[in-house]
Amino acid sequence: MLEFEARKLDSCNIIDLKGEIDGMGLERFKKALTGAVSEECDAVVLNFSHVVFISSSGLGALVSFYKQLKAEDKQLAVYGLRDVIRQVFEIVRLNKVISIADSEADALALVSATKE
Repeated sequence: MLEFEARKLDSCNIIDLKGEIDGMGLERFKKALTGAVSEECDAVVLNFSHVVFISSSGLGALVSFYKQLKAEDKQLAVYGLRDVIRQVFEIVRLNKVISIADSEADALALVSATKE
């Protein structure tokens, strides 16, 4: 089961995810993503440190979310990817469009640098 907690840091919304992003967790994942977008938000950072699995449907939801943010001129970064999830991101080339960082500080620096 997927759990999430949202927090705000300056003009960035951070979503801490925990569990599996699979068929059962997909709607909660979409809810977390939708809730992260607001007028005063310039960027969204997703913490994948405690995500153990992401399905193809979860990847699709992430791509749709990326497109939505891009259309609104907002930034997206993820951090804390486990090796197996990072490999999936690389195989489907998400690392070419979504900023990936090792830590929250690095992710925040990436979205700040992209705004400038």
